[in-house]
Amino acid sequence: MDNLLGKRIQELRKRMAMTQDQFGTKYGVSGPAIFKFEKNYVKPSLELWMRMSEDCGMSERQAVLLWVKAKLPERYHEYIDLQGADELAVGETSSKYAVLEGVPEYTQVTDRELLRKMLKSDDSLPLGIRELVADDEFWVVFKPTGAEIYGVVQKFGMFHNGSKALFSEALRLMRNFLANEAM
Repeated sequence: MDNLLGKRIQELRKRMAMTQDQFGTKYGVSGPAIFKFEKNYVKPSLELWMRMSEDCGMSERQAVLLWVKAKLPERYHEYIDLQGADELAVGETSSKYAVLEGVPEYTQVTDRELLRKMLKSDDSLPLGIRELVADDEFWVVFKPTGAEIYGVVQKFGMFHNGSKALFSEALRLMRNFLANEAM
């Protein structure tokens, strides 16, 4: 029996660098409950799953279909066709992870040192972004947030050959656009 829902929960928890207890606290459940979700012993309520899936970067439609499939007896799983663990075959053409598969959603990370550590260890990021986040001066001058890094990865991560300087400029431009939009 597949355990796509449990795998998603575990992936999210690990991307956030949290223990099962810490992750459970974030969502108002116990660490043992998270263990049971991850191991497919128990399914979270739809309400709880929707809060988690939002942090996963899933669309509401994807989240509901994945939850429904997890609740159905296995003989009915073919009615909800999932293409692998990450994409649903339900007519959705894009997801938050369409640009770079498996990129963690850094918007949830508020601790700058944890963010930096996560980014430095993320081998899925283009070399230019990894070089940028390894630069001490970048952190002092730009003071990037998780949301900004995530935005740069989502908007410009497809340019794998981009240099450190180009990704730095992309962040600067993105900030300018957002500042002008707020006016």
